[in-house]
Amino acid sequence: MIIECEAFKPKIASIQLIENSIIDIKPEKAILYSWLNSYVQNQKTRIAFDLDIIKNNIDIDKNILEFGSVPLLLTNALVKTGYQVTGIDIAPERFNSTIKSLNINIIKCDIERQRLPIEDNSYDLSVFNELFEHLRINPIFTMSEVLRVLKPSGILLLSTPNLRSLKGIINFLFKNQAFSSSGDIFEEYEKLDKLGHMGHVREYTSDEVVKFLNKVGFNVEKLIFRGRYRLSRIPASMFKLFPKLNPFITYFARKTG
Repeated sequence: MIIECEAFKPKIASIQLIENSIIDIKPEKAILYSWLNSYVQNQKTRIAFDLDIIKNNIDIDKNILEFGSVPLLLTNALVKTGYQVTGIDIAPERFNSTIKSLNINIIKCDIERQRLPIEDNSYDLSVFNELFEHLRINPIFTMSEVLRVLKPSGILLLSTPNLRSLKGIINFLFKNQAFSSSGDIFEEYEKLDKLGHMGHVREYTSDEVVKFLNKVGFNVEKLIFRGRYRLSRIPASMFKLFPKLNPFITYFARKTG
């Protein structure tokens, strides 16, 4: 298995494309504006890196299934790049006007309870970013559906917090907290009513995710350790030397069989 560390900065073109995509996006309800603004500020650099990873590994003629599309930043950027993209979201109506104005193909589906309304072996790439830690019912069912709709040797890109990161270790040893990037348990579940989607249920170590994906039917070929710590006094070079201390991981996996 290949171990990589994310580049220090995303490509300028990707940052610009994400920022241009933000302009197009407006939620239906006022209560979602503060969440959208917070999401943009905290996630736009991460999403630019996601775009880089896809552009570096996936040919433009491949079709993409993106899970958890709302608030549409990556979806819109991928469409603008030229990819054929279908989005999946539990409540796309939260951004219904934007979806219509941009003519983006979004399917409403509760991936924890419903089979995907998609035929077997349909997509070259599934993007499952920052969702795995939100699954609360049966991840085996959900990820088996992701596997089913991928073409033979299709690729899964899955990113999720790294429980065994520096912050995760510090939280566990010194703060009696079993997470690296989520928050109060009550607040995470409260998001179901406030925002229409679940917060973090649990975060995982890389070994846990790799073993799980292998049992579902994926072969994890590469781990990309990624993310930055704000206001960190630790030199960035340390995280290059010890990438497994970084706060997030992208799993590059391929459908077996």
